[in-house]
This record gives sequence, structure tokens and C-alpha cells, in this order.
Amino acid sequence: MPPSVFALFVDVMGVQQDLLSTGADATGRFDRCRERLEDFRRDLFVLINQQLPLLLLRSDVPEPHFVAEFSDSAYIVGDRLASVAVPAIYLMRKALRHRYPLRGGMGFGTFSHESSGVRANQDRQVWTTSSFLGGAIVTAYQAERTVTPGLRIFVHPTVAEASKSERYWENFAIPLPDAEANTDSTHELRVWRDIEADAAAMQLRDFRDRQELPDRPKRHYDAALAAYERFASFKEDLPFLTPALWLD
Repeated sequence: MPPSVFALFVDVMGVQQDLLSTGADATGRFDRCRERLEDFRRDLFVLINQQLPLLLLRSDVPEPHFVAEFSDSAYIVGDRLASVAVPAIYLMRKALRHRYPLRGGMGFGTFSHESSGVRANQDRQVWTTSSFLGGAIVTAYQAERTVTPGLRIFVHPTVAEASKSERYWENFAIPLPDAEANTDSTHELRVWRDIEADAAAMQLRDFRDRQELPDRPKRHYDAALAAYERFASFKEDLPFLTPALWLD
């Protein structure tokens, strides 16, 4: 049986709607989608390859040992809660700074990486392979797909059960309100310190109000704003996070 690990799944929202647009603004929405995905990929690369090694350098938290990037989403897998919680929180903060809607889920369970690679032949056929599986992958996906709205990182019940002995559980995770908790998610990650939450909410309102959003996607922004308000009441520190000076 493969060992159990923690996994994060993050997904840039709104891609399908932008790419399937056929109205007069179809070209503009396509370009906006491309720019958002470029920002997402850049943020992921810089975080994993440059920032995270420095942030975790003198700690007992190992870096993630597996990252799979797709067009509008990514999986990150690590041995400890903080190995994936720290990247999750940083990605959410970067998403707000660079103005793309991001949502994620954390899971726990088995994991196996089978194979990865790219092949190309003379006929210009490209074949990419990324084969991995396990309970951690499934539960992270289930948490992200929870019916609870919000640009937030949702935590699967398996993570809560496995994190009882994890050092930073109380710092990173807070329970969902009773009306939001369900079988796919019981907690969420706190992505802002109490002193940052109000300024982050102002940034999120501005991001929301600069878009013409139908009611369905708009509810994700409103639910995130309600979560930010709750974050302001928690005084515990968020380890490994540098101050978000850009909020000022």
C-alpha cells in the first residue's frame, strides 16, 4: 500500500465561460483568459522553485515532492500538512494580487506517481503523459468541488482527521460555518492574518466590481468576502508567510 500524503488541488475559475464565449467580446475574453493562465503558471513556478525553498529552509517542513500543472489547474503533493498548506495560501494571495479567480481543495490519502513525460514525432504530434493516482488526489478534488461557494481553499474531512498531530493545523485551518460544512469539506484554510483581512477584502471587492459577473460566479466573491470577515477575528499567526505589503 502506498504511503498516505497531503494533496492540494487548485483551479482557475471562469475559464470555460471565457473560452466558449461567442459574443462581440469573444476575442477580449479569450485574451483575458490567456493572461490569467499565464499569471497562474508564473505564480506557481516562482512559488515552487524560488520562494518555497527559502521559506521552508530552516524548518522541519519538507518541500512538496510532486507538482502536476495543467492548463488551468495544478496538484501539489507533500508529506506534511504545511508542505501543501503553505503553497495553497501563497497561491490564493498571489491570485488576488494578480487578479484571477482561484479556488482549491486539500485532501489526504494514498498517492502513487506512475509516469510523466512528453513525446513528439516528425508529424508534429505531441503526446504528454502524467499518470498519478490515490486517495489524496480524489479527496483534494472533492474538496475543491464542494457545493460551498467561494474563492477559498476547502479542506476535506480526511485532512482534519489526519492533522490532529500536525504542528500547524490550528494556525492554518478554521471550521466552516454549520451552513457550509458538508461531507466534502469541514474546514477552510485561513489565507489572511487578522490585520490583513480588511485590506484584502477591499482588493477583492474592487476585483469583483471591475467585472461584469452573472449571479452564479458573483456568489463566489461574496462568499469569499464573508470568509475574509471571519479571518479578521482569528489572532493566531500564519507561519512561513511574509507580509503582504502590496495590500497597503
